[in-house]
Amino acid sequence: GLDIGYIGPIIESVSFEHDVVHSDAGSIPSGTEGLIVSLFSLGAMLTAFPPVSSYFLDCWGRKASIMIGSVIFVIGSVVQALAWSTTQLLIGRFVAGMSLGFFFPALVL
Repeated sequence: GLDIGYIGPIIESVSFEHDVVHSDAGSIPSGTEGLIVSLFSLGAMLTAFPPVSSYFLDCWGRKASIMIGSVIFVIGSVVQALAWSTTQLLIGRFVAGMSLGFFFPALVL
């Protein structure tokens, strides 16, 4: 929930709307806002899908899966941090979300 939780205030930020979404109209279209929030979860669902996650756990092991997920999260975070367009932000959100599919099956909560 951390990544889903912190994106809310960022979406409402005037500088975010101006610099990333390039919207001077005062608000982000609801469809774009929904994509920004939901693509993180969609990336997580893709890699948490049992055929994908079990492949990495069976072939690479638990520790390697956690390391791969960590690298993917860092890549997604860097893409989001450097994004100057909505498309780049969406790609970063999806990639960062993919990391969770490696974490969830491998980490003991």
